[in-house]
Amino acid sequence: MNIALIVYLIFLIFIAARSARHVKDIPDFFVARKGASAKAVAGSLVATILGGSAVIGAIDSGARLGGAATWFMLVGALGLLALIPFAGRAYQHGKYALPDLVESLYGKGPRLVASLVIPVAWTGIVAAQIIAAAKLLMTFTALSYTAAAIVAATVFTGYTLAGGQLSILRTDFLQACLIVLGLVVLAGFALFGGNPANAAPSLSAILQGAPAFPFNTNFSPLDLFLLILTYGTTYTAGPDIFSRMFCAKDTATAKKAIFTAAAILVPVAFVIGFLAVYGVGLGDVQGARITAIANAVLPQPLIPLIALALLSVVLSSADTTLLSSSVIICRLFDASNEKEIPACAGMTMKNARMTPLTKARVVILLNGIVALLLALVFTDIIGTLLLALAVYAGAFTVPILWGLLGLKAKPKFVAVAIVAGGVLALAGKLCPALPGPLGGHTGDILMITAFVVNGMILALGREHSPV
Repeated sequence: MNIALIVYLIFLIFIAARSARHVKDIPDFFVARKGASAKAVAGSLVATILGGSAVIGAIDSGARLGGAATWFMLVGALGLLALIPFAGRAYQHGKYALPDLVESLYGKGPRLVASLVIPVAWTGIVAAQIIAAAKLLMTFTALSYTAAAIVAATVFTGYTLAGGQLSILRTDFLQACLIVLGLVVLAGFALFGGNPANAAPSLSAILQGAPAFPFNTNFSPLDLFLLILTYGTTYTAGPDIFSRMFCAKDTATAKKAIFTAAAILVPVAFVIGFLAVYGVGLGDVQGARITAIANAVLPQPLIPLIALALLSVVLSSADTTLLSSSVIICRLFDASNEKEIPACAGMTMKNARMTPLTKARVVILLNGIVALLLALVFTDIIGTLLLALAVYAGAFTVPILWGLLGLKAKPKFVAVAIVAGGVLALAGKLCPALPGPLGGHTGDILMITAFVVNGMILALGREHSPV
């Protein structure tokens, strides 16, 4: 097992080293010189989407949601399909990252808000992925939590800062293949009897009484609507999704990649839903439920495959999120300070500065260190990931789609809409149930209100001049 993991991690570093030789400038580093094929972009989308919360979290939710856990990825596929009509305009207006698109649509004020809000939330998401990776490494190796977190953070931070987007596109394709193959193999052994030596529970016994798909007492149509609002919309207007799309060589390639990724997610969604139901039959387990399923149904020689697939689940989201956040930070401090102020020995400050590539790599390193420190201090913040996504959705989904529809709004109104939507979404996630007939739905009402208020503010500030 340890040998397989070591070989895998070394291979990722080898890919990064090869990619680094081809990185010549910022377009190479941030968007792979906008030359990626549909296969590369689709693979990166699948690998990024099938992150720790999507796979590990969804399967862990089986005891409560049962077959309805299938909706996590189905909603993601719907979100991607909804992006296709907007992909051409987004590709045209975007450059390196989501705030570039926001500035193109609305100006520098809203861009500044986006550039401040997104990296904070996304650094927390990177930390959550480090936590998940550390716990997986602890399951399959003798590493302590601290050592496992440091190993995971070092590997994905290292290959991200070495080759940037070129590294990520190449490693993501490999990781997407490993993830899908691992899930299919695991589901196949669970479906067709598993490993008799491990006394895995019978499939018929597990399926009887499991919460049903599409809806059950723990997952109603209202829950699906809220999942679409707070989770699905991040696949239509999320910074990681746009960062993948901006790497495509043209609009047609971007649209083909998005459709391909959505098509892959649909069957994977049902595989995840099946594993979520199957995992319930194992009773109480230590660690991630998916690892308990693997230990119950797989022959020992296949355990390393699942270990590599699960590690890929986490690393493939962590690297993209880390780069997305770091690109936004770099772009935030990039634009203004090109003045040539005299410095010592006749040099100018512009000439004395580090190169843009070096600066980008330093930002990635510092961002990775901060995320690692968060992961070492807070060892149970996976829930923060979904919190951050919900707040992001409430703040940015409506303004981004508004602009991509060709509508305009005054920059001050856009900034207010982003802040108001984000605050209301945060309140919806944190607000306890209040007394009264609708008290149990207080958070749901606030979440829906976030989107409504966001749209109303944009409508009040609407400009009628063409984009």
